[in-house]
Amino acid sequence: MIPIKVGSPSHRAINFDEISNEEGLGTNMELIDEVWDQAVEKMDKYKEMTKEHFSKKSKVKNFQIGDLVLRDTEASDPTNTRKLMPKWEGPYKVKEVLRPGTYKLMNMDGS
Repeated sequence: MIPIKVGSPSHRAINFDEISNEEGLGTNMELIDEVWDQAVEKMDKYKEMTKEHFSKKSKVKNFQIGDLVLRDTEASDPTNTRKLMPKWEGPYKVKEVLRPGTYKLMNMDGS
């Protein structure tokens, strides 16, 4: 405490009871696990809500063999993506579906 406060103690300093303070701290320690679990539940709920929000905006498009598609130029050459470069290249034809979202493509000339 600074010297001015030594002469006139505060309400909190006057009513301080060490035994009740220790009991209160003990109660807080007993409840910490419950508070922790509530915080984890809130975080999980927030993550789920965020996932739902962003998944509403994304639309999954599955392609079939023979569909014509464009390919992102960054996928073929990540170093050659300047400001005025084209964003897409193609068209390509879907040759094979490896798994959903993964395709083998071929040029229109068959290569």
